[in-house]
Amino acid sequence: MKINWTPEAEKTFNQNLEYLSNEWDNVVMNHFLDRVEEVLGVIQSNPKLYPLHRPDENVHRCVIHERIVLYYKIVGDEAIDLLTFWNTYQDPSSLKI
Repeated sequence: MKINWTPEAEKTFNQNLEYLSNEWDNVVMNHFLDRVEEVLGVIQSNPKLYPLHRPDENVHRCVIHERIVLYYKIVGDEAIDLLTFWNTYQDPSSLKI
């Protein structure tokens, strides 16, 4: 399946990277990058593995790190849209997916 990065996913991914590069060392940042790469590979080969967050919209939830959750949507039989890399420190009411 093809993975599509939405503008929101790109923005939130980069925000998390920027935070890690400013507040932590390269080891932590590289671990995050490796984990994202690993998870994207799993999602690509088995998109229904992670639990549904919104079953009626086919939105799944994958914990990347205890503080970062990836939300993605399976679109038909061909594609997966990455929706956002949600930092759990944020106000949950502001999550718009």
